[in-house]
Amino acid sequence: MPELPEVETIVRDLNKMILNKKIVDVEVRLDKIVRSQTRQFVQICKGGRFKSITRRGKLLVFELNSKDRYLFIHLKMTGQLIYSKNKKIVAGGHGQSRDIKELPNKYTHVIFYFYDGSKLFYNDLRRFGHLEIVNGKKMEKILKKFGAEPLDKDFTLEKFRMLLQNKKGNVKAFLLDQKFIAGIGNIYADESLFEAGIMPTRNITSLEQQEVKRLYKAVRKILKKAILRRGTTFNDYLDAQGNRGGFLKFLKVYHRAGEKCFLCKKGIIKKTKVAGRGTSFCSICQR
Repeated sequence: MPELPEVETIVRDLNKMILNKKIVDVEVRLDKIVRSQTRQFVQICKGGRFKSITRRGKLLVFELNSKDRYLFIHLKMTGQLIYSKNKKIVAGGHGQSRDIKELPNKYTHVIFYFYDGSKLFYNDLRRFGHLEIVNGKKMEKILKKFGAEPLDKDFTLEKFRMLLQNKKGNVKAFLLDQKFIAGIGNIYADESLFEAGIMPTRNITSLEQQEVKRLYKAVRKILKKAILRRGTTFNDYLDAQGNRGGFLKFLKVYHRAGEKCFLCKKGIIKKTKVAGRGTSFCSICQR
């Protein structure tokens, strides 16, 4: 599943490609992907434009020029947005590269047609993702479920400390919980904990003040670096320019089980399950 850096990369690129382009038609090929009524979904989008494209955590938010209308897209595990114009194809999200050579295909569930002949395809192999049109009131209700944005200016060390207060359980489960901090998934939780020198299984109540400070700095550092490198690539991830995310080469523990630790040069990266997720760590560098 794309995490904050990957979704942020998609947002920035789509803002360059489809912002304010008139939508001349919308084709829904699989009704269940669209949580709104299909006919209403098409009527609202057709003839409109996307005024802005942002994100909240891992959720893509498209503001339509129609009064009080917003399009939510959640890519989930295998969702992919593919922009096509004049035989040029760029993709963001998950999906095998072979799945975008001929479009539309059996994985294509929604197509937006723009006035200049370009198209935006929503493909989804496992069909866990969804699109939904909402009004401002419902948008606020949904977005309130998300926790703090870890790269916002108001996400201070003090705020991070307050979020940790009176919390129980292990620190990795906390980082993955979207109602506390939005956008961090398995990759960046593991990498942040390694950067901070903290074991994923550590109980939150056992963290010392200096460790909390290190973790706060690590989360922001890792996410910023990943955005700069356009996210992380595993097998089939492509960003919205059709490139593979360059953060893969900077991973220290994630996807490196059984390999020697880059930092201490002695430990072997181990993998276990924490908070229901595969979790990688170095038992020498992390405590």
